[in-house]
Amino acid sequence: MKNNYNLYVFTALLLSVSPTAMSYAQTVRETTAAGAPAETISLDPITVTATRGEKQVLDVPGTVTVIPRAELDERMTRDIQDLVRYQPGVSVNRITSGTDPFGNYEGFNIRGVGGNRVQMQVDGSRVIERITDGNRNFVDMPFLKSVEIVRGPGSVLWGADALGGIVAFRTLDPQDLLKGRDKPYAVKLDANYDSFNHAFTKTGTAAFRLTPTLEAIFGLSQTTAQEGKLSRARADGGRWGCPVPSQRYIGCDTLNPLDSTVWNAFGKLVFKPTTDHTFKLTGEYFDNSSTVNQLWDYDVVSSGIRNGPYLRDEVKSRQRIALEHQWDVGASFLDSIRWQASFSPQKRDVTNSRLQTLANGQQRFTRGILDYSEKFSQLDIQAKSSFALGPTSHKLTYGFQGDITSTDYERRDDVRNMTTGVTTTTIAGGFNFANATTTRYDFFLQDEIELLGGRWTITPGVRYANYKIDPSIGPGYVIVPGKEPREIESHKLIPQVGTLFKLDDTYSLYARYAQGFKMPTAQQLYTSLPFGNQNLIPNPDLKPETVNSYEAGFRGRFENGWFSVGVFHADYKDFIQNFVTIPGTTDLTYRNLASVKISGIEASAEWKFHERWIGNVALSYQYGTQQTEAGALTTPYNSISPLTAVTALKYLMPEYGLEAEFIGTFGSAVTRASAPTIFKAGGYSVFDTFLNWKPTSFITVRGGVQNIFDKRYFSNVYNFDKVPASAAVAATNPLELQTAPGRTFKLAASVEF
Repeated sequence: MKNNYNLYVFTALLLSVSPTAMSYAQTVRETTAAGAPAETISLDPITVTATRGEKQVLDVPGTVTVIPRAELDERMTRDIQDLVRYQPGVSVNRITSGTDPFGNYEGFNIRGVGGNRVQMQVDGSRVIERITDGNRNFVDMPFLKSVEIVRGPGSVLWGADALGGIVAFRTLDPQDLLKGRDKPYAVKLDANYDSFNHAFTKTGTAAFRLTPTLEAIFGLSQTTAQEGKLSRARADGGRWGCPVPSQRYIGCDTLNPLDSTVWNAFGKLVFKPTTDHTFKLTGEYFDNSSTVNQLWDYDVVSSGIRNGPYLRDEVKSRQRIALEHQWDVGASFLDSIRWQASFSPQKRDVTNSRLQTLANGQQRFTRGILDYSEKFSQLDIQAKSSFALGPTSHKLTYGFQGDITSTDYERRDDVRNMTTGVTTTTIAGGFNFANATTTRYDFFLQDEIELLGGRWTITPGVRYANYKIDPSIGPGYVIVPGKEPREIESHKLIPQVGTLFKLDDTYSLYARYAQGFKMPTAQQLYTSLPFGNQNLIPNPDLKPETVNSYEAGFRGRFENGWFSVGVFHADYKDFIQNFVTIPGTTDLTYRNLASVKISGIEASAEWKFHERWIGNVALSYQYGTQQTEAGALTTPYNSISPLTAVTALKYLMPEYGLEAEFIGTFGSAVTRASAPTIFKAGGYSVFDTFLNWKPTSFITVRGGVQNIFDKRYFSNVYNFDKVPASAAVAATNPLELQTAPGRTFKLAASVEF
């Protein structure tokens, strides 16, 4: 390993990273030379997701990260990959395959577990699942109040698909802009630029106090962007090499040309007719439209067919309307009740248009569509009660969570011979699975028990999860005898228990045991398609995935800082593996792995060692093994992160309205893989810096440089071989496209009035 980690650990004691978002209660407010208050530095983040109620993160028996709006602004956070750049042990991968050439992000990986095993939600409403030819890049940053990342299973409080963790996006309320203002309105205008993909974001947000009991917030944002520039990738393909121009038209360091426009509209009404009742009506509209000029295979000849222009359009949309009611009852048997009903249709539509010249000189034009949608109808009812029982006090959180999800998948190709005028239509020519309706109806109960005057807290919880998936066969679906789609139903009792013991006012111990549970998706159960000499075979006999998770740690809370050190171990059973060759055939299917075990260490700390200086650090180390079936050889599990540390140092000059931050990210080399042929990325050190300047009370200017020294490195590269399986693989999805961005620049400005 090139990097000296003894040096890293020493540096980590002095510096800091982004907030793993656990901090103690302290607030500092200074005054700038211009007479405007400097940005408040909050060292007391609150989590709502971890316990379904407001709680300081250091008092949660588990590991939670809260990324507040201030940090999103200060770091000029571009997207979900940027969001977790400074969160060791959490990652987001860029998709570069021929199936998805749009530069999308796959989804979150938490403690080595990713994809649909991580629940993504916006104000409690689910985000679309990922399918093989899809992604989960459906959330934008402009109107978020905060982002909470729960590490480890959250199935008891949030449902079956929170197997590996939760990423909860929380949107702004009117008070986030109106708070502290005498005027009945507040307006904020923002502009951001990122040189990585020339992303230019323009955002306008306005909040109004319409009456003493009614407030509103509205916002509109637009982002235009191009394909990312991988300045440290190699055109010659690096260790893979780059196929000759007859197999790949552009260099192996170049993403296909792309133009993207994102529109994001947001609105929320908050009505408080009395101090006991709060109603919220929220609406969201997200639309990401991209056009790719697929050049990697332009002018390439295969089987005598020469490829011409190939334009591919993608439209990702997510809408949401939600009504929420909070009633602070204050009765002896009931403290409060909250319910929320929401409807959120989400879809990804891809349209392909390709012109080709056949071996006989004739031309053909192919127009293909691939549409995938999920419509979520959800109801969440939550009640809280508190009471004393002998020397113990109890806070009950209990309720019902249910949803109906309608899944629809359509794939069609219309092929027109431009000479003869004949058009041929093929249904589901590349991939297909049965549509389905998924119904969940769950009941949950959690009791927060305090003993010894509040020094010892024990929090047991249980969820009774009910899951049913009902398939619906559509056009083009091929039934495999004995593997016919059928209705599948499952019921599961999921327990968890956490405890936190305060040794004194400074130190505390915590521990947590939690089970998780996840049913297979429609794609995993019902995929069926013959192609060439292979077939995709459905597996309706897949078992639900389960996990037993254990974690424990030690924390300290001081006048000017805090620390937290913890260990975890997760034992997954029946982990579902995609596209496995059936022994004795060339057919592919899904299967349950017997076991996946992941263990690790997580640590973080923050120290305000001077009135102008704040430092903190976070690190993560993970170790994983897998076993395909009982008694089989145990091999390394590939999707974990190596030892990673992030440190940062922030300097405050409130008299000038200035804040400067310097961040270092250090990753060790990957040393283990499930096979000797798997690519193992080397270690790296990357440094970033940010400057925030508030010259007046209503203007803020920001700038940043990421990867200051233009370091070439690979981050979060999973399951790539050391050498390509074939020249076709190297041409379609070069390894070099997985290099991290080189030196990039960010600029931003905001005006408030």
